[in-house]
Amino acid sequence: MMRVVFSGPGERNEMGRALMLGMNFAVGMAVFSFLGYFIDQKRGDGAIFFTVVGIVAGLAYGAYEVWIVIRMLNVQVKEAEDRRKKTESET
Repeated sequence: MMRVVFSGPGERNEMGRALMLGMNFAVGMAVFSFLGYFIDQKRGDGAIFFTVVGIVAGLAYGAYEVWIVIRMLNVQVKEAEDRRKKTESET
């Protein structure tokens, strides 16, 4: 069995964000795809139009989630840089 070794508490937090992002993307794809498939089955005409729409909507949702996480990480990096500069200027 593989054991993951963390060098610090920050890595655990980053790994959690990555897992959350992957889960949000996968669940969004599954939900939207299933909804599209369900609508296509209820219509009963053999078309896959709403399934494709659901897949595209799932991809759009996944891209939105990635954008949100990237914005959050950029803010955290900027705050860390500001703290570092402030600490350097005080010494």
